Amino acid sequence: MPRILKAPYVNAVVPPISVSSAYYFQDTEEFRRYKEGELAGGRYGRYDNPTWLEAQAQLALLEGAEAALIFPSGMSAVTNTVCALAQQGDSILYTGCAYRNLRTFFSEHMSRFGVHAHAIDQAHIEQFNAEFSRLYDPKTCSLVFIEMPSNPHMYLVDIDHVRSVIDPKRTKIVVDSTFASPENFQPLYHGADLVLHSCTKYLGGHGDFLAGCVCGDTGTIEKIQLYRNVSGAVSDGMSAFLLSRSLSSLPVRMAHFNKSGLEIATALEANPLVSRVYYTGLKSHPHAALAQKYLSGHGGVLSFELDCDKDEVMRFVDALEVPFMGTNFGSHHAMVEQCAEFTYYKLSDAERADIGITDTLVRMTIGLHDPALILDDIDRALKIAKSTPGVVPVKAAATSPRITRTGSMVGQFSI
Repeated sequence: MPRILKAPYVNAVVPPISVSSAYYFQDTEEFRRYKEGELAGGRYGRYDNPTWLEAQAQLALLEGAEAALIFPSGMSAVTNTVCALAQQGDSILYTGCAYRNLRTFFSEHMSRFGVHAHAIDQAHIEQFNAEFSRLYDPKTCSLVFIEMPSNPHMYLVDIDHVRSVIDPKRTKIVVDSTFASPENFQPLYHGADLVLHSCTKYLGGHGDFLAGCVCGDTGTIEKIQLYRNVSGAVSDGMSAFLLSRSLSSLPVRMAHFNKSGLEIATALEANPLVSRVYYTGLKSHPHAALAQKYLSGHGGVLSFELDCDKDEVMRFVDALEVPFMGTNFGSHHAMVEQCAEFTYYKLSDAERADIGITDTLVRMTIGLHDPALILDDIDRALKIAKSTPGVVPVKAAATSPRITRTGSMVGQFSI
């Protein structure tokens, strides 16, 4: 059967999904033209995919970057970026109050390759700035890695201060901005060199695929791409398509999260059974001034401490009917977890205390639900948590619009 190159439907409103693992050439001359950059096309599925290119172009545009790369998860974006840029003997400074696997990667894995990573607690701004200035060595520090806002306390960092301390010729600032999304924070406009996301979260928005990305200048992205070619940390065409699809609705979804998140955070702060709320849109957040400086919105994730004991917090989480118990955020589903029992259960009491994970800390993502539905569910669950242990609470009436974790969600979203 003759090999015939067929033109794609170039006028399709939605670009077609490419799932090919291989590409072919008509002859050696055509391949030569490809190598010389005279002919566009693919070579092999680990290097090329037109659906990646579509999603990467959208991501670069969103972040105001020259180029972008996608990966099969947020952590693969982190590990490939750091491994591509750090060399043996380098040092890395990173924010210590961060996602636990970030801490594990820096503290346990990078040392195996002769890279020394130092965590700096960013909970207190002045202490972070002083410690950063003390530890920064322009001769060895190749990367400053900042999770901003941080998980789960939404801590921020003054990037202007970091930029004033480092040698920009030697050190790159990398910001994981997953908790903000490009709608709420654009690190490259504030002096960062690279910005990363777990696209599984806000950028994906539907909870139906995994992906990650890094955005920055063309030269640096090319270095990371060469490493990705070797590591094989590539996304499949379907995931790239789903990401591209989701980015189109990001502004609408984030507008809901920003508005409803602030409404729910404000109500939680006024609840006598809630002792503290971590939400950068509140004046009570310890980094509220930095939030005004860097953020244009505050998203749909809230962390809060309950004025309860550990068992009562567990009863509260179990009694909630709207959110699923789980660790994802940014999708249309509401999610909740008791942090010490769920994400951080493998850490010792001392390790949890070191990063501010108490037994009473709860993280919730509000989904695309009506905030009144979320608040009603919280109020009901708090009453159950404070009720006499062993008493079976009265469930919501069958006619209630409340959504159970296993029930239908059709028609229950506010946008």
